[in-house]
Amino acid sequence: MELRELEITQLQNIHKMNKSEAKQLMSKYLLPFIEKHGYKERKGRNTDFEFIKKTANGQDIIIGGFTDYNPVQQIIYSLSKKNNIVHEIFLKLQGSGITLSPPLGKNTVLLGVSYSSINNLNTLAYLPHMETEADVIKCVGIMIDFMEVTGFPIMEKFEDLREIDMVINGEKAWTTDWQMQYSFGAYFNFYRLIIARLCANANYYGLIEFTYSTLEKRAAENGSQFDYNRNDLSKPLPALIKLLEDVKPIF
Repeated sequence: MELRELEITQLQNIHKMNKSEAKQLMSKYLLPFIEKHGYKERKGRNTDFEFIKKTANGQDIIIGGFTDYNPVQQIIYSLSKKNNIVHEIFLKLQGSGITLSPPLGKNTVLLGVSYSSINNLNTLAYLPHMETEADVIKCVGIMIDFMEVTGFPIMEKFEDLREIDMVINGEKAWTTDWQMQYSFGAYFNFYRLIIARLCANANYYGLIEFTYSTLEKRAAENGSQFDYNRNDLSKPLPALIKLLEDVKPIF
């Protein structure tokens, strides 16, 4: 009896899902949906999966991977947007000799959004664990619901930079994107000024001072005696502001 129970256990473990199988199953059920929305797979990147859609001003991207607790898998993913106009301005800043940290790359995105950030979950790992094909189908269904109802409409709306400007530079201007609905990576303070300039924000110069004072206040709160030298063009923020003097609004 004990031997028979051991054989059953061994047979049950033969077909436990690994990372490769999880990816194949996810693609099987997700691709038909996202392809209808113009997304195609981009291979060769340092991530488990990435799907891109060309837009009028750049790209929309679905990117993610798996927590490989073989035989248990979990999908982690987010949506992001690249805007070529913003990107080119930032590349020009970096090309002028300014050191950005981290360095700006060809595929650096403008912003990211996820189910977790929208719902303030503080983790991208919100989907159920998967061990069977039925589990994958369930998780893909949850992903599709979020993309269709929330994610894709946000990506479409933010194709217009004025929509982003209203969110981060409006009456209640953001001091940071930390734990906010949308993430701008390490470049929030730079992106906010580029977007404000491109959108002819009436408070553009006020936002410059607001950015400086917010950074200085944060430094003081952290115990640092630090004041930004507005005229030091070897520093990224003053150099960007100088560069933006020659940038014409697009709206």
